[in-house]
Amino acid sequence: MTPIHIIESLFTGLIAGFICGLTGMGGGTIYVPVFYFLFGFSIKKAIGTSLLVIFISSVSAFLAHMKARQINFKMAVLLIVSGIIGAQVGSAITAKLPDIAVKIFFICLTIVLSFNMWRDRKNHVESCRAHIDLSPVKLILIGFTGGVISGMGGVGGAIVLVPLLHLCVGVPMNICIGTTLSVVVFNSLSGVAGYFYHGLVDVQTGAIIGLVAIFTAVAGAKVSVKTSTRKLRKIFSVILLMAGLAVVFGR
Repeated sequence: MTPIHIIESLFTGLIAGFICGLTGMGGGTIYVPVFYFLFGFSIKKAIGTSLLVIFISSVSAFLAHMKARQINFKMAVLLIVSGIIGAQVGSAITAKLPDIAVKIFFICLTIVLSFNMWRDRKNHVESCRAHIDLSPVKLILIGFTGGVISGMGGVGGAIVLVPLLHLCVGVPMNICIGTTLSVVVFNSLSGVAGYFYHGLVDVQTGAIIGLVAIFTAVAGAKVSVKTSTRKLRKIFSVILLMAGLAVVFGR
């Protein structure tokens, strides 16, 4: 590993770790484009390495949100169980797809979700209760979808779970972020196991970035706790769009 590579890894960990704690995203929307465009990884290896970093960094962000009591554990349990299964399905699908198909999938996913998160819904419930009564079937479907996306796109699942829980169900953004981080931890662990089996994970790079991201993820989580729902939605939207564009104009 060259000195430049190490510096790039440290800088990536600093930025993406903060975003992880701030928005609940494991950082895959940042890591995948960076690994693909800057580090020169194949799209599949970028996804596998991204999942490793996400697992390492999301643990610290999860603990910070748990301390702030922004996690609905009843929702989290069903989302985690169904998400683990979905992540295995997603990673298995990606391993058999051509790189261009995976790239197109990632681009479309980030752009569509970015647009939906930017829009302000007129009937949006700004002050929902933290303890929301959702049907188990609905939560299982949402969790499984997030898991599949996690395995296919190299993300922790938050880019799907946060919009679905917030836009479709009305869960407040702060609770969405905290609860989703618990899912991100398990989804990313499940997903990286599948990619590691196929030899699509750069462990050295992932470990360096992940360890740095641990500290900045905590800082991001503290800022998130004090940020309004509307601002968090806008930030979430912009990050998604930038990630999609980075892949579009990448090599």
